[in-house]
Amino acid sequence: MSDSNHPNATELKALMARVLESDASDSFGQFMVRQVALADLAPGADDAVLEGIEESPDGGAAMTDAHLKALPEGEREELLERAATETGRRLHAAAFALLEAVGAAHLGVEVTPEMVAVAAITELGD
Repeated sequence: MSDSNHPNATELKALMARVLESDASDSFGQFMVRQVALADLAPGADDAVLEGIEESPDGGAAMTDAHLKALPEGEREELLERAATETGRRLHAAAFALLEAVGAAHLGVEVTPEMVAVAAITELGD
């Protein structure tokens, strides 16, 4: 951690490399595809409806898969690109926020890819 308690570029880059190579990143990416696809499927649905779908045993995966298969190829690719962009943005924001918090509190804690993925679900850093 740098002297200013803000993560430096090297720390952030190293953490993001570990995050992007991890299973946690893949899982979070799948979560984001479900979120983006469900929002696309039911754009007027409120959070309670989407949360109900997520509470299903498969977390809405079957509904998401059916929706993605029904989309024309160009729209499907655009939706997947939006999900990938949002995945990267959230993971980066969460990694930065966690490194900053660890540095500010002078904790001897290593930020793991799993911590970053969980923090990204909550939109930490946004």
